[in-house]
Amino acid sequence: MTQFNIQNQLSPAENYQSGLLPQRNQINFWYQDSSSRSNLSNFQLSSENRRIINKTQEFTYQLISLKDFNYTPKVQKQIFSWLKLLGWDFPVSSVKTIFTNHIFNYLYIWKDQQQNTVAYSICYFSKEISHIAYVFYDPQYSHGNLPIRLVLQTVSDSHDRGLKYCYLGRFSSETGFYKRNMPGFEYFDSKNKQWIKYL
Repeated sequence: MTQFNIQNQLSPAENYQSGLLPQRNQINFWYQDSSSRSNLSNFQLSSENRRIINKTQEFTYQLISLKDFNYTPKVQKQIFSWLKLLGWDFPVSSVKTIFTNHIFNYLYIWKDQQQNTVAYSICYFSKEISHIAYVFYDPQYSHGNLPIRLVLQTVSDSHDRGLKYCYLGRFSSETGFYKRNMPGFEYFDSKNKQWIKYL
């Protein structure tokens, strides 16, 4: 993983287009990794996409501006407990940074039928692109359809907004392999510096 300090040089859209991803601890640092995206000009829900949506109808969501979200100690404690049970290496300090001091500007809040918060999706939206950057969810849903729905909903909403791309973060056979089923899926070939449609 190579980091690049690009403060005052490139816009987020240019960085994403170049296959870079924002580093979670510092707002001005980006890194090269196995980036992926949905090309929304090729948006079409597959039967698998529709199945995921149908299987997660019991959940509701709200999309709000991140600056309007009250990041309280209670929220931090909840997310930390989820991370611990999921076994994810994600420091609480990094969680606080991406919620309160980063480029990310929108937040999905997901709830179950009892109105308990079961997931958060932190995103970046501009007039042309989006990026579902980080998701945190209740571990009881880790082997179900909800984590995939978090990503799929962002892709679908980005298409409805008329955006060009929805960036999906890291992708490999070990990391985020399910993303290959997203509409218009592409991954960045860092060797040849180009986006390739997944076959």
